[in-house]
Amino acid sequence: MSDTMNYDSKWWAKKGQNLNQSIFAYIKSLDMRQGYRQTDNLRYMRLYGNSEFSGVNAYNYMRTEQSYNVQNSVTLNVVQSMIDTVTSKIGKNRPRPYFLTDDGDFTLKRKAEKLSQFAEGQFYGTKFYQKAQQAFTDACIFGTGVLKVYRSGENGDKIEVERVFPDEIMIDDMEAYYSCPRQMHQRKWIHKDVLSEMFPSAKNAIEAASSDSGRQDEYKDRQGDMLLVIESWHLQSGPKAKDGKHVICISNTNLFEEKYDKEYFPFVFFRWGLKPLGFWGSGIAEQLTGIQLEINKILKTIQVSMHLVSVPKLYLEASSKIVEAHLNNKIGGIIRYAGTPPTEGKLGSIPSELFSQLDRLYSRAYEIVGVSQLAAQSTKPAGLDSGKALRTFNDLESERFMSVSQRYEQAFLDGTEIMIDLAKDIAAETGNYTVKVPGSGFLKTIQWSDVNMENDQYMLQCFPTSALSQTPASRLQEVQELLQAGFISKEDGMKLLDFPDLKAYYNMANAGAEDIEKQIEDMMDKGIYQTPEPYQNLEYGITKMQQAYLMYRTQNAPEESLELLRRWISDAKNLMDTAQQEVAAQQQTVAMAAQNAALGAPAAPPQSDLMPLPTATAPIS
Repeated sequence: MSDTMNYDSKWWAKKGQNLNQSIFAYIKSLDMRQGYRQTDNLRYMRLYGNSEFSGVNAYNYMRTEQSYNVQNSVTLNVVQSMIDTVTSKIGKNRPRPYFLTDDGDFTLKRKAEKLSQFAEGQFYGTKFYQKAQQAFTDACIFGTGVLKVYRSGENGDKIEVERVFPDEIMIDDMEAYYSCPRQMHQRKWIHKDVLSEMFPSAKNAIEAASSDSGRQDEYKDRQGDMLLVIESWHLQSGPKAKDGKHVICISNTNLFEEKYDKEYFPFVFFRWGLKPLGFWGSGIAEQLTGIQLEINKILKTIQVSMHLVSVPKLYLEASSKIVEAHLNNKIGGIIRYAGTPPTEGKLGSIPSELFSQLDRLYSRAYEIVGVSQLAAQSTKPAGLDSGKALRTFNDLESERFMSVSQRYEQAFLDGTEIMIDLAKDIAAETGNYTVKVPGSGFLKTIQWSDVNMENDQYMLQCFPTSALSQTPASRLQEVQELLQAGFISKEDGMKLLDFPDLKAYYNMANAGAEDIEKQIEDMMDKGIYQTPEPYQNLEYGITKMQQAYLMYRTQNAPEESLELLRRWISDAKNLMDTAQQEVAAQQQTVAMAAQNAALGAPAAPPQSDLMPLPTATAPIS
């Protein structure tokens, strides 16, 4: 070990060729001292994958031990069942970050609203939700899930998110004693051709680099194509310190080097369970290792017992003269013997305690994690048929995972903060940064200049959003509840009972309100005025415009925007007055016609808005 320990731990103070050599020596030292992490991760991956994988590195992650036999595989994998269940239960949530201002004026509140949409669009653009679900599964297996948020593109003008295998991250245990390390490293195998495209100025050094690790198997011929790339970060030691550094290097050269003044690493970490000390978390596989091994042992015992005693046997006395060919399954067969006839041996019995213990351990595993077996089997409890009862049951079951859900939501807040900071840097360097945000059937573009805020002007909060009931039965129950509450009409209720598409109904029912809110947004943000129309719900529109006027006036909104709201209210009232006058005139005409009819006077011909037909001046041939 003396050779591997001969390094300077302050690699960030090195320059040139000494920098990458110091980093590789430091990572090699961590490998020697922290090999237990690979051993633990390999054990947990075996438990979840139900296979004797040889390792977790790029060479043998798909290879199995030569002594491994398919017949020895676990047939009752409670670890995998539990992890898949909680991933489907918690990972389906899509937390949305919201930016809130503390007594801010109109401009800040509007920016905060748009900044929330900006973050949501960034999530969709980077597929953050899908990758976060992968990281959640990693946290359940290995204890910690990792997402990397970084800049990409030719000019670094894009933001990307990728799921990182936890074993790629290297942290010194001594530094991470209080879970706050000052340096972090990521190891990644990248093809030479890809690396040359990323760093064209170092193409010759990349081609000359060697990744030979001394292996003598069939992978040795491919080692030259893949290079081990190490990306390292060191945070500044203090506000006035200038020792922050970000480096990307291979074994023979530095590919990238810059000063690093961020106060965070570009990673989002999620942990299933927290440990009292250290950086890494504990996962479900770790919690259930003992139970799973005991289940495997009992299953093996049952398997061997069944193999030994479950096959029928015949007892033949040694002095008996019996032809063994006569011992067959022929119907009505005859067995000729002399001496003692053959007798059938009784089958041995397997102790029932084995099966009882197996069921007990299986149930205990669900109790430890806090998952009901009904959830794992995708079945509902007997007697819970109404949507309200099912929602109550789900709420009670979800309380067991409250702390896990809060850490999951915090991961989204952490990712949002990194994205906002990177977007600010891109806009400062390139002059602009835009995000596509999904709307109601359309996409809209938000400019960074429209949402740029200082960090002390807002506060981030996260709210979990889940879809409505997933099963048709519970949706039908929701329709019945809406009918009983009087929120929908009987006709709409009958339509929804036929096909309970509540989302489509809500979109149609809220179209009038969304139209009014869209006009308010256009007037306050863009200064665009749209004249009210008789097809709108003018009474509702006047109420909403008055509320918006009073709210924005207290927020010191621009007078030009407030004038547009007042103008809309005035025009809507004039439109309503005109409509009422027309209705009154029609009622007066009907009343006069009825009075004339009672007096025997001829009724006036009805007025028609249709154009009169032209009079023919010549016969039609």
